[in-house]
Amino acid sequence: MTQRDLLTCFHEPFGDAFYFGPEKISQAWRRWPADKIEKSGRAHYTYDFVLGMIQDAIEDPTKRVFLKDMSYHIITPSHSANAVAPSLQHHFSPHEPRNPTLFPTNLVNTFSFVFLIRKPSASLPSLYRCFIPPLSEKTGERVLDSSELGYRETRMLFDYLYPPAARTPSMSAPILVDADDLLAHPKFIVRTICQRLALPYTSSMLTWDRPEDYALAESAFKKYAGYHVDALKSTGLRPRTADHMARGSEARSREEEDREWQERYGTEAARTIRDAVDLCQADYEYLRQFRIVPEIDEDT
Repeated sequence: MTQRDLLTCFHEPFGDAFYFGPEKISQAWRRWPADKIEKSGRAHYTYDFVLGMIQDAIEDPTKRVFLKDMSYHIITPSHSANAVAPSLQHHFSPHEPRNPTLFPTNLVNTFSFVFLIRKPSASLPSLYRCFIPPLSEKTGERVLDSSELGYRETRMLFDYLYPPAARTPSMSAPILVDADDLLAHPKFIVRTICQRLALPYTSSMLTWDRPEDYALAESAFKKYAGYHVDALKSTGLRPRTADHMARGSEARSREEEDREWQERYGTEAARTIRDAVDLCQADYEYLRQFRIVPEIDEDT
């Protein structure tokens, strides 16, 4: 979003169809007030409608289009193949039996994918905060939904793009970044992503401290009020120190994590978080083996 002269950015565009449109897949709407979907202004957003907005942006030859989205927003709800979203069925192409997405295969092949993962013991307690006061007053949610944690769907999408049975030593895996590496070595990680995508790298990509940067982020995030409080407070990516990283959850035992969550959220909530972390851990560890590994030097 800092490179507005090079990129047109969309923030979770397919989430609009996933949560609000006539093809909505999420079960969250069953918990919502009856008028929440209508008030969203996105009740008519089908997957094809969202794709149309993206394709309109692609028509600008001076910019590339960047989408930040969740894997589970585009994965079939039953985790089965051959289930194209109804509104996309006119984009006909032979649908690969392995394709787990709601998109026809020819559409999937038009995207370049970059995966960002984070250890569940860090991401899921952070997510849980959105379901309790005071943030729940903004998000309107009270339930940590195990079907919307995203790790399994991310693994499914990654394996579809990089099929285990077809991998060879000369075959490149999709770009995958671990959040800890991004925080510890932001320059190396962002520069490497740019190189892989043939984008010009500039150090300004690591800073967003201007009023117009905040205004843009606030506008993009407002449709999911309460979920991006910490992100809106940030002004850039700066290398975290070794001491800072050592104090993270990676350095804590399972018992220490459980104790912290119990003290912060209560016994029942701590159990809910632990169950969610355990559900996602194997998929996280599997994906992490394919991450960009930082080359450690003084200039991170």
